[in-house]
Order: sequence, then structure tokens, then C-alpha cells
Amino acid sequence: MKKILIATDFSVAADDAARYAIQLAQAVRTDTILLNAAAITTDSPVEILWPMEDYQTLIKRTDIRLKDLSEVLLERMHATSENTLILPKIAIKSDLGSVTDLLRETVQQEGIGLVVMGLSGAGNMKRLILGSSSRDIIDSADYPVLLIPKGTAYKPIRKIAFATDLCVEDMDSIQSLADFAGLLHAELPIVHVIGRNINKGMTGRINAFLTELKNKIIYDRIYYENVYQGKVEDGLGWLKNHGETDLLVMIHRRHGVMNDFVHGSHAQKMARETKLPLLVMPEGYPGTLC
Repeated sequence: MKKILIATDFSVAADDAARYAIQLAQAVRTDTILLNAAAITTDSPVEILWPMEDYQTLIKRTDIRLKDLSEVLLERMHATSENTLILPKIAIKSDLGSVTDLLRETVQQEGIGLVVMGLSGAGNMKRLILGSSSRDIIDSADYPVLLIPKGTAYKPIRKIAFATDLCVEDMDSIQSLADFAGLLHAELPIVHVIGRNINKGMTGRINAFLTELKNKIIYDRIYYENVYQGKVEDGLGWLKNHGETDLLVMIHRRHGVMNDFVHGSHAQKMARETKLPLLVMPEGYPGTLC
């Protein structure tokens, strides 16, 4: 069973994401690691050289904060959980360096299936998504990243919507998601945001995609659905407001809808209009989430 890695900067948004991640870890019965990249981010305009004594002091201070946070999270779980025998373990890790590098290193070394990060909300999402540090994380990540909007409380995940652009090469990723949904006993609608009218070419693409889906995906709670909205962000907003969706999943491609989402208007509009957790999977991801 792969672990969940929780990236924190000790902000309110990060604390919310950590609470969400711990409850998710309990639901899928896996362990977690709390991680902080101390002091330096990829947004830093200059390289900072730290004397060894200051480095050790900073890491020790950060480890204390991580330990305190882990204890608070476990105390909360003990107080609210009906079964404290399956509480996840929480390890801690900190180091100097960029968040991007430390995440990549930890994912490779610790058997991580999912990285969880917090979003600060409408006011700061542009900075988080469009800032070089967070953009680099999503652009370079070969692992799934779960983004939790500030103030989002965990609730049992009963419906996971995968937003598809009808790419038949996504079947490995969809199967990984289906395995994850199975752990949560969740429905898995495969949703395509489409205009008001479907032409013959679109009908052919849909049929080809559905054929691959039927032949390659093993999961008894998966189904396909068209969402008739003019714009992608409107369709994604519909999933939150009308589709009773608990988790939205998108594939990040170098060129495509997710690329636009990360770099531009989709991110800003979604930040204003929804509090839906967003799972970003790298294109071609064949691994397991947990």
C-alpha cells in the first residue's frame, strides 16, 4: 500500500489540507508523511547559502513544528474516529531546498502514491497555481497531486468524477483511478464537457472512447456521462453544484485543457466558484494512488 505525502507550509490552508489527507488516509488504510521544504522555494530570486549551524537549527525547529502538527492531527482523529485501531501513522520530513525537488525525491524514496497540497482560496489561488513553484510541481510531477481548497472539510468520498477529453491513451490512468475508487466504494463517472450539439465526428470519438473504456477498465461502478455546457469551467462547476461530486480528477497534459487550467483562466474561475478538491494526474500515469 502506497503512502500519502502531505506538503505543508504551516498555513491555515495547509492545515485544512492535512486534516483532509489524514482522514482520507484512514479511509483507504494507508500511512502518511508530513513534509516541509524549509525556508527556500523555487520562487526565491537568489540562492541562499546557509551555515551548517543555522541549517541544523532551522531543520530542528521545522521538525518540532511538524511533530506538533502530527500530534494535533492524531488527537483530532482519536476524538472523532469510531475506530482508533486503524488510525494512519504520520512520519515527518524536512529539508532545505525547493519544494519541487524535495517532493520528487520523497516520492521516489518513500513509496508515495499521492501528494496532497492546500489551496489558499480565491485570493491566493492565482499565486499558487500560476506562481513558479506550484506550476513547476504540477508541470514536472510524475505523480498525482491532490489540491484541497482552503476550508474544505473531509467527507466520505462517494462520487469521483474524471473529466475526460476522450483520449483513449488515458485508460491506464483511469484503471488506477478505478482501483482507488474501489477502496472508497465510490462511483466513478467519466464526464465529458461538450457543447450543446454533437456532430458526427464527436459521436465517433465518443463511441471509440466508450469501446476502449468497456474493453479495458475493470470496475462495476464506472459509467460515462456527457455534460452539456459551453465552457470547460462551467461544466466543471456543474459537477460540484449539481452532480454531487466529492472529488474531481483531471489529466495534466503539456498541451490541452489541464495545461490551460493550470496556467490561465480556468484556474481563476474555478477558484472563485467551487470548493471541490481537485486531483491532477500526470499524462500516462500507470501507478497506484494508494
